Amino acid sequence: MSTPTPLFEPERRDQARRSADRADGYLHKTFSTPYCHSCLERMADGVLLLDSGTHVIYATPQVDQVMKRHDSPFALSPKFTLHHPRHAARFAAFVNGKNQEAGPLSLLLEGENAGDLLLLHCIQFPEPAEPDLQAARYMITLCDPNHCPAQQWLLFKKQFDLTPAELRLCRSFGDGLTLNDYCEKWNIRTSTARSQLHSVFGKTSTHRQSDLLRLIFLYSRI
Repeated sequence: MSTPTPLFEPERRDQARRSADRADGYLHKTFSTPYCHSCLERMADGVLLLDSGTHVIYATPQVDQVMKRHDSPFALSPKFTLHHPRHAARFAAFVNGKNQEAGPLSLLLEGENAGDLLLLHCIQFPEPAEPDLQAARYMITLCDPNHCPAQQWLLFKKQFDLTPAELRLCRSFGDGLTLNDYCEKWNIRTSTARSQLHSVFGKTSTHRQSDLLRLIFLYSRI
């Protein structure tokens, strides 16, 4: 005996779609609350929320201090813009969905003074259910990599039983370097670097470089 076809399957699909739209709407509304803004102020040296056109719709108070301390490597008006052409190109590719890197965008911004570094992470939120809604589409966190004490990296190394070379690779990622940058900086063959990365994936139970970056970020902000 065949099972009868459900009579209200289209209605169920509509309900699921409406539930997903409500969830997306709730996500975007959450970022407009004072409580969320208070949380954002504690999560990094500076945090920016951008709309779909990369206009700044919220910036934590620390952003002004970051810009002064690092000689303004970016502009906030009329939209968020990175001054360095290479960084600007990578950011544009990320926003337009044309980047070849999986996961969030990570950039190491360098100031005019030696050692004046700023680590930028950018993640993308789902599109809001209402296209004309001014909602957060991207979140940018700004961190000074020099603020992460060596003791925290030793804890990271011990926690995951990393070799010195594997820790060096992780620290390079934490500084915003790509795998190719790492190979060039330390004069390491790409095959060797990929072998190190594969070993780190196994020890940290991660599967992609973006997952590893999130783990590094969490440990570096403890």
